[in-house]
Amino acid sequence: MNIRLALWTLLICVLGGVSVAFFLKNRPALAALPVVKSVPDFSLAGHDGNPIALKDLKGKVWAADFFFASCSGICPTMQKNLTQAHKAFAKEPNFRMLSITVDPERDTVEILSEYSKNWDADAKGWLFVTGDRKAIYQLARHGFLLTAEPAPKGEDGGPDDFIHSEKTALVDKKGQIRGYYDATNPEAVKQMIKDARGLLAE
Repeated sequence: MNIRLALWTLLICVLGGVSVAFFLKNRPALAALPVVKSVPDFSLAGHDGNPIALKDLKGKVWAADFFFASCSGICPTMQKNLTQAHKAFAKEPNFRMLSITVDPERDTVEILSEYSKNWDADAKGWLFVTGDRKAIYQLARHGFLLTAEPAPKGEDGGPDDFIHSEKTALVDKKGQIRGYYDATNPEAVKQMIKDARGLLAE
């Protein structure tokens, strides 16, 4: 009787294992993030005083947003929410965040270095970035597609040009934009963290 019970138990375990294996093999894959476009090359400066270019991010997953330090509107909310991503990947060397100023004349390296302290930003994981105004506006408008509006008088970064967006772009290891997230929404930032983990695993 005990032998029969043992055989039935063994059979159930085997069949259960086969069923689980079949499910794992045939379950639908998680929806892949679309490839929006490749980020063009750029050369800017981080708040740590070091240059930062696209080549420095090769093989890393990274997020980019555009802000300015004197902003009293959505920027503080964005940065507060983005600190969650910074904390989530504090020990992940292959994830970085770039917050790029759209007011580079005022947001110098020195100003951004002080500003970064408000968010406990470790330069190895989260850089506040400045540089040439026209280069930044070309990057925001054409590189990251953060606005559909053409530049006033056709001049990117001209005196009448101003780009400000609540969106954060997520970029994969190949330098391809894979999604946009509303950084004023903590739930959207949580989704970005989840998607970034997926890209890191690729």
